Amino acid sequence: MTGPMPGATTGPNSGQNPSQPPVLAVLPFQVAGTDPAADPLAQGLLEDICGELTRFRSLQVISWMSGLAVAGLSDREAGARLGASRLLRGSLRRAGGRLRVTAALVDCGGGRQLWSEQYDFSAGDVFAIQDEVVARIAATLSTRLEETARDDLRRKPTDSLAAYELTLRGLALLRQGSPSADEEARGLFERAIDLDPHYARAHAGISLSWFNEWSCHFWERFEENGQRAYTHAHRALEIDDRDALLHVVIGKVLNYRREFDRAAWYFDRALALCPNDADMLIEMSIGEAFLGRPELGADHAERALRLNPCHPNHYFAYAAIAHAAAGNHERAAALAAAIDGFPIVDVPAFVAIAYANLGRMEEGRAMLAVYEREYRDWINGGREPLPGEACRWLLTVNPYRRAEDRAVLAEGFRLLDDACGKASEAAASDAVLASHPEPTEAAALVPEAGQWRLAFGGQTVRLPDLKGLHDIRRLLERPGTEVHCLDLAERGDEHFAGDAALDEPARRALKARIRDLQEDLAEAEDRNDPLQAERLRGDIDELVDTLAKALGLGGRSRRLGSLAERARTTVTWRIRHALRKVEAAHPALGRHLANSLRTGTFCAYRPERAIAWQLSDSREAGETRPPARLGAAT
Repeated sequence: MTGPMPGATTGPNSGQNPSQPPVLAVLPFQVAGTDPAADPLAQGLLEDICGELTRFRSLQVISWMSGLAVAGLSDREAGARLGASRLLRGSLRRAGGRLRVTAALVDCGGGRQLWSEQYDFSAGDVFAIQDEVVARIAATLSTRLEETARDDLRRKPTDSLAAYELTLRGLALLRQGSPSADEEARGLFERAIDLDPHYARAHAGISLSWFNEWSCHFWERFEENGQRAYTHAHRALEIDDRDALLHVVIGKVLNYRREFDRAAWYFDRALALCPNDADMLIEMSIGEAFLGRPELGADHAERALRLNPCHPNHYFAYAAIAHAAAGNHERAAALAAAIDGFPIVDVPAFVAIAYANLGRMEEGRAMLAVYEREYRDWINGGREPLPGEACRWLLTVNPYRRAEDRAVLAEGFRLLDDACGKASEAAASDAVLASHPEPTEAAALVPEAGQWRLAFGGQTVRLPDLKGLHDIRRLLERPGTEVHCLDLAERGDEHFAGDAALDEPARRALKARIRDLQEDLAEAEDRNDPLQAERLRGDIDELVDTLAKALGLGGRSRRLGSLAERARTTVTWRIRHALRKVEAAHPALGRHLANSLRTGTFCAYRPERAIAWQLSDSREAGETRPPARLGAAT
């Protein structure tokens, strides 16, 4: 996002709205001495820092070319010319084989220096140095700008705050990690949305508040709070799909639903959007371990610690779990020693396993006893756990995708305590069953050899493979749970390509043509004409791609909103087409599904009576009990 160009009349001293996010201008890095070899590095730092800072959704960053035009002016004059409230100035100095980079953040209005830091490197690979400096400055600067904005807010009465300021104050409350702070924050976010219904950060704040309670509190409302976090995160992303932390929220919820492939997609998307957001990286570190990528999780944790050296205490806890999962037991033990208390219930268990693998049995058993006390107080309502109960709970609750990762933890428990080890081995080999009402009727929707077997009410039929049946099966797996249409649709990187220009009449014509082709496709499938059906599917996909890329121009809607609309239309049509096929072949099942399925932006299966669905020959585990997460605010 870019601010006014040189010559603009808005600025911190010329009428800029104080209720808007900070506007930052990055000025050229000054090169000390006459070393011409440093000049390309200085220019590279200028361009890359501007580019990296634009990834952070809370910042507005002025084009680096505008910064060149005001490099010789005072801070106050440069800010006024560019409409900036903050300036970043920097310098480069070479001395022998060393390179020193200095960066300083300045308040344009008062001239105060808000932050300054030096980075020293061996003068080796210039590109590696540039990447490291850019990452560290971007991560630190985004945090410092938010902190200074919060400091300014403390001097203002809450009643005077506008949407941005309400949201910023709400985000500060979320870091307290308490239910009362979460509730107060939600009130601020809702006031912000009343002022600006399309303010994505406020919608994101509501999601993060429920995410806090889902991951930290209220075990008895675990599923409900997780669904709220998931739903509000998707609503925020429909307005602005570039908030990386919201992709992490959805990915973590999907992890606990055992929808690992989709969780990985969201984690990877978050990393592509903002690879230097320390808060996001530390949140992802444990999630990657659950996905079977523990080494990547440990890398994320180390990068978060490096990018945010003044991090809160829960960074150590998350990092210790990530390293223990990756088998880096020495590092896990060292990180555990830095934790001030245990903000997450099961941290002591992971630390105990690390000690066991290091042969430090006395320390490991002492830490296991700490974990069992935490489990007793926070999970078991004060009741002393049975032998092995707390260890089995940890392996049952945490959604490890790979059996070998659960087995490693079970072996660590076995080294520490025989009863704990036996319970853990049983938990590591058991599938976790979904906790739904006791079923009163059996049915089946199972893919078999390119077809589907459908059984209901004593009648069995077979249908050809249809995408809509895959969608329906996803909904049947989690009765009563809303699933966003994007998590049913198939996606790839091409869906996030640049927009194409189409006017309103052209879009209406495209939509009409798509509807005609869909009817032709249904007829081709009815005639069992696979060649014609495949050709029509290709035509539909191409037209839908064109339409999806065109939406969002002219400020009428945003790109993910258009992508969500495309997914909603596609998924709804696929499900309805599949229902027509089911109704024709099996009227009773067709009526049941038609009455129980809800389509739209969020889709769900809500049957009037519980059905025991067989959905595959080897069904993967579904829901879990709540995880052990305390006090780690997002």
